[in-house]
Amino acid sequence: LQGMVENQLVSALASGRVQAADIAEHLGMSVRSLSRRLAEEGTSFGEILDRVRRRLALRYLEDERVSVQQTAWLLGYSEIASFSHAFKRWTGTSPRRARCEPS
Repeated sequence: LQGMVENQLVSALASGRVQAADIAEHLGMSVRSLSRRLAEEGTSFGEILDRVRRRLALRYLEDERVSVQQTAWLLGYSEIASFSHAFKRWTGTSPRRARCEPS
């Protein structure tokens, strides 16, 4: 189920529709069933969303053609500050600084 949720999230991120209810509906189940089944797998919707956003953020920031602002938008953030805060929580540094650091 985690993989299916990840796939749905990747498709839905840029549209901004990344609520558990939207993903559950796409998977043909209730939010409660989605939460319960993910808990059985040892994770949650929020944890999967965070992982997907982190992985994609790192990938987008490697591409100099994609701005930090575009990266935030592609990940479903309406505010660049929200993305920057999340990125710092994930990596300990800002998106701009991460882009400048050698891999």
